Amino acid sequence: MGNIGSTSTWIVGGPVGLGLAAYMYDNRIRNRVRSGDNLKIRIPELPEEVVDRIQAYLPVSSYFRSRTVSRRWRTTLFVPNFLEIRTEVHSKEAWLFILSYRRCRNWSFAYDPAFDRWHKIPLSFLPPDFMYPTAAAGGLLCIRAYMDGDQVLSVCNPLLKLWKALPAWLEDRIDPVIGIDINPLTQEYKIVAVGSYESGATTEVYDSRMNCWSVTGKLPRKMSFARSAFCNGFFYCLTSGPPDALLAYSMEEGVWRVVPVSRPSFLWYGDIVEYLGRLLLVGALRIDQSFEGVRIWELRESDSVAEWEEVETMPDRLFKDFYRKGKMFYSFQCVGSGNSLYLHVKKTPRVLVCNLGNRPPTWRWLPNSPTCADWSEVSIWGFCINPRMSVSI
Repeated sequence: MGNIGSTSTWIVGGPVGLGLAAYMYDNRIRNRVRSGDNLKIRIPELPEEVVDRIQAYLPVSSYFRSRTVSRRWRTTLFVPNFLEIRTEVHSKEAWLFILSYRRCRNWSFAYDPAFDRWHKIPLSFLPPDFMYPTAAAGGLLCIRAYMDGDQVLSVCNPLLKLWKALPAWLEDRIDPVIGIDINPLTQEYKIVAVGSYESGATTEVYDSRMNCWSVTGKLPRKMSFARSAFCNGFFYCLTSGPPDALLAYSMEEGVWRVVPVSRPSFLWYGDIVEYLGRLLLVGALRIDQSFEGVRIWELRESDSVAEWEEVETMPDRLFKDFYRKGKMFYSFQCVGSGNSLYLHVKKTPRVLVCNLGNRPPTWRWLPNSPTCADWSEVSIWGFCINPRMSVSI
């Protein structure tokens, strides 16, 4: 990385140069204090480009505390040049948000993979009725509410603490399956809503650019409950049947189709997740009334043929701890970001992460959340959200 400031005093570049500059600057102040010099200390003003670069290297969790330093620091956080610098120096790995399904306004935590730690990020800026997280993409989170007997959907940026309620659906819906997809270039987004209890239910798509819903294609079959994921322009839904089926909705054509793929043998419960442009199925196997392991499959499609191809198995020693004899996989969930897949079983305090980017893939437990004792009392829902300040609503 090239030099970012060049005066007679400040010639620094990259995190090492910034750290050295900060250390030298701090040492001058310390030495004067230790020597008993009570004279008023004059702190020279740093070049603006140096300040911007230092701010960009701060952890995301520190940005919003730094806004209280000065008016300039507060406005700098949203200047395009600063946002470009931050994109260069920070990992693009999303945070894992863990939220209470019925009281997420006060129970919301995020795991930061860059610093291997949890942050408490309350959503108390939302109205009291908004408490059911349903979907996430990029830096946005969708949350449902029941108001006067009707369901209302909102979109928020958890870090900027901004939100807005979306227009009402055009069709009557009861707990629809929701998915959100963001254009990484324009930051415009679309939200898919499809009724989960109606045979042949219509689908609606919200366009953030137009700020309205439009009715599109009907489901080809009944969908009682579904795990969903966006992948390569399609919104996939894995239904819980019977019979089970994988449905795919084309965002470009606005139509559904049934993917002609059979479920893996002995699959008891599964979740689908997008991984670097590939659709994965993460599921638990049950043989003779006993759970035998967790496997990961990749969807392979060619012409009119599709199949699930096994790509990874959870190590047996981890599975025994993950499963814990006597517990069921009814609320087993998997969410992904980049190379990481996060796996969690309802009402347990631990999250297991698989890094598929390593060869062979590696598995490890995340550090416990600071409030892991509360996990046995609430229904937990997980989402991967990019900590971006440039995503508007």
